[in-house]
Amino acid sequence: MATAARLPILCGLMITLAAVVSCACPPRPTITALVPSSTMAGGNQFLLTVNGFDFRHDSVVNWNGSFRVTTFVSSHQLVAAITATDIAQAGTVLVFVFNPPGGGTTMVSGGIGVVSTAACSGKTSTAVSFTITP
Repeated sequence: MATAARLPILCGLMITLAAVVSCACPPRPTITALVPSSTMAGGNQFLLTVNGFDFRHDSVVNWNGSFRVTTFVSSHQLVAAITATDIAQAGTVLVFVFNPPGGGTTMVSGGIGVVSTAACSGKTSTAVSFTITP
């Protein structure tokens, strides 16, 4: 009889041991400024400074549809290498920052250790225009 009285207590402990561990997906990056914001067509290669928020070590700058070599400075600044070919002709190009997939939510449930993970998708900032003058 003493064993039967302990059974509800053990069940209560097993339910109490269930845990949920959660990590939110990182926010979408935001561009606040490009430095410089324009250049002359036919000029030399240069470094484009991208200022904003929520940049990560693995963030990359996209220049008119193509990723560029990107250096992480801080969560508020990236630097991208823009080639002379990138600015050979006058026009407007779109620049955005892409944060690759990462992070996610992990759930651990019950005494049997059921684990469920939902990965985050990559996030892209809104595009900002860069002008290449004639």
